[in-house]
Amino acid sequence: MRHISIILLASLVLLGNLLTGCGDSPGPSSPTTITSSFESGSIGKTVKTSNAVWELTIADDNNNATLPASWRSWWYVRMDNAITDSPTTFTLKNSGWLYYYLPIYSYDQKTWHRFDESEVTRNEGGELVVRKQFAQPTVWIARFYPYTFTDLELYLRRIAGNPFLEIQIPEYSQNGRPLYLLKLTDPNSPVAAKKRVFIHARTHPAETPPSFLLEGLINSLLSGSSDAATLLATTEFYIFPMHNVDGVIAGTYRSTPQSENLEVMWYLDTTDPLNLRADAPHEVKVIQQYAKRLMTDSGPPVVVALNLHASNSEPDIRTFFFPHFGALEQGYSATQAALWNSQLRFIDLLATRYGDDLLEPPPADGGAGFANNPFPETWWWTNFQDQVMAMTIEMTYGRAGFAPRWITPDDTRQLGSALLLAIGDYNNGSVPAVKTARKTADGVPGRQLLYPAWYPPNAADELKY
Repeated sequence: MRHISIILLASLVLLGNLLTGCGDSPGPSSPTTITSSFESGSIGKTVKTSNAVWELTIADDNNNATLPASWRSWWYVRMDNAITDSPTTFTLKNSGWLYYYLPIYSYDQKTWHRFDESEVTRNEGGELVVRKQFAQPTVWIARFYPYTFTDLELYLRRIAGNPFLEIQIPEYSQNGRPLYLLKLTDPNSPVAAKKRVFIHARTHPAETPPSFLLEGLINSLLSGSSDAATLLATTEFYIFPMHNVDGVIAGTYRSTPQSENLEVMWYLDTTDPLNLRADAPHEVKVIQQYAKRLMTDSGPPVVVALNLHASNSEPDIRTFFFPHFGALEQGYSATQAALWNSQLRFIDLLATRYGDDLLEPPPADGGAGFANNPFPETWWWTNFQDQVMAMTIEMTYGRAGFAPRWITPDDTRQLGSALLLAIGDYNNGSVPAVKTARKTADGVPGRQLLYPAWYPPNAADELKY
């Protein structure tokens, strides 16, 4: 019996060595794999061309090749069993975004790092090539800092229970996910003395900077500071933090899983433009109907409506806006000029709070083209004219005024804090201390554009002039 036990023990030790890769004759190591089968993940074809050398093909949204090439921008992968004793190289192919940038990586999906510029180059075909020796065998790599639906829900759990916050679910997405609405105000302050502010974000799923901005804005609003107390006493904030939740989960760049671009699908009912046509997407109707209720109930009207985005501009473009119309002397009506002037005042107030050098100068003429297209601002303008200062804010992904370093989520959270104060300044009629320079046809002195022909991106669904 003793001999049998010794033989059995030896067999178990040998088996354990084989399973764990220990012992004198280890088994072959597991091959490196790359996947996007997780929340917000996205990649097309992945090919290992030689040892630790990969080609990653960026996918079309929903694998729909009929969508614009410029939409091939978002990618987010996990590498398992990565080699840790020598560098791994991967080339990003099929990108619709033409500029150099630094992707990010993480070993736990919590702490994210930028690749170093020495690790990221462009080849003769303009493709991004990344070469790095990873410290751990599992690593997540992405175009930019992800912000998933799970991240949103974890954040909402952290702030839930605050007496100034009400978390609502007015409706669910096409795939049955909650479309959250956050109402922030002091419930003990008289409603009649308040103004309303309406904000929505993440219409384009991979434009994650707005989510970090909202964290900064909300954190400041719930901070207990005297400025926050004043804002909560005088303002009702209504925030849709994740408009296109299905697209966020699916890992699309710009569309829903049905390949809808919600930003340009605010189809007005020509017989009653306060409403939308029946063929407007469900998620658009949810936001529009909530906004309509705020403008027609017994409470104070919305005075500021902000549409948060992030633009695929070149790396050195800073946060910018799409103000509409222009001055009286440019031939615009008094009402159009009034909206234009209120938008410029708001931009100047934000420049005072955030820093003039961190914002792009607004154009000399905003134009009227947006009014003929089904944007959110079109709905606000058609129905409420200059009563509502409705405008799109576009953050960017690159150095964004922080050169030589690249922008981080905390930078964008600070923009959110500054935006909150600018909203308060705007609502109380403050005069800005900073007047941002207006753009001229010759460009703006002091800003070095590497690709001036591509600013802003010349795409119909990016422009609102």
